[in-house]
Amino acid sequence: MKHYLSPILAPPALVLATLWATATADAAGDIVVAAMETTAVVTPRAAHLKLVNLPALEFGLRAAFKCKGEPVSVTLSVADTHTTLQREELLNARATETVLRVPPRQLALAASSRFCIADDRETGDELLVPGLATVHASLRCTAGDSDSVHFASAPLQVRLICARRPETDQPPSGPSDER
Repeated sequence: MKHYLSPILAPPALVLATLWATATADAAGDIVVAAMETTAVVTPRAAHLKLVNLPALEFGLRAAFKCKGEPVSVTLSVADTHTTLQREELLNARATETVLRVPPRQLALAASSRFCIADDRETGDELLVPGLATVHASLRCTAGDSDSVHFASAPLQVRLICARRPETDQPPSGPSDER
């Protein structure tokens, strides 16, 4: 399928971009966002199921920012979950840390066919999924009568751990009673 750019949209887009660039020149800023690896424990799934049901995931996030002027707000979001820190929380700060709890079913994962399948001990018990989702950050700055908004994003890495029950038919590990 080919995509075409409508010539009607190009001139207004250019005008908006030019206005935005001139309006934000005095209140420039920057934001960088990072996340720690998250671990989630999942239950084994039936062989016919293609997706792993994820529990709620907690992401440890850090945003470093700077404004020419004052920060107004920092918003961090993952999927449909977000938090906004207001001016009062950002005073005299150059960075902020928070934990964002993403409820189940906001993130889907197409699982490996070799991970955490019930009744198949040959499938893996741990799976590292880089880029499972993305954290988005926005910074709003103000300087006098000029406002600006700045954006950043970073991939989120999740380590899935399979919560298998211990095998009951496994022989005990100890000295042998055979004589």
